[in-house]
Amino acid sequence: MLIYLIDAFNVIHKVAQLTNSSSPRNDFVNYIRKNNLTGSGNNKVTIVFDGYPPISDHPSGQYEIVFSCDATADDIIKKRAGSCKNKKELVVVTDDRAIRDHVRQLGAGLLSVNDFLNRAKKPEASSGREAISDSLAREITEEMSRIWDREKK
Repeated sequence: MLIYLIDAFNVIHKVAQLTNSSSPRNDFVNYIRKNNLTGSGNNKVTIVFDGYPPISDHPSGQYEIVFSCDATADDIIKKRAGSCKNKKELVVVTDDRAIRDHVRQLGAGLLSVNDFLNRAKKPEASSGREAISDSLAREITEEMSRIWDREKK
């Protein structure tokens, strides 16, 4: 299991479809889920935002959403990284130099924002053929077997 600690606005500002979002928190969580950026559903994910939570805040399931309130997101990330018991499981996602230096000193993992975003599912290359259902594939295989068996006789 990995523990992801994500500098939210640091990442959001690098994703065009999120920069003008009316609900950046929800859209960011959905973007992470859709693109499977944090891997296994067993991994823990904490997303840290600067500021206060919106009044219409809704829980985000397996993702822990943290708002820094009177502190900065950077301070929260450094504090959480420092208090993590197993630094080998921790992966901090940020481009902030001060956070990166702090996390390196702790011996935890780091991902730059670009490296994190590049983990997104890549669209599969199309062979130009449409996929067929399993049942149709079985029917075709059975029919071809009958034809080949006749030709052998």
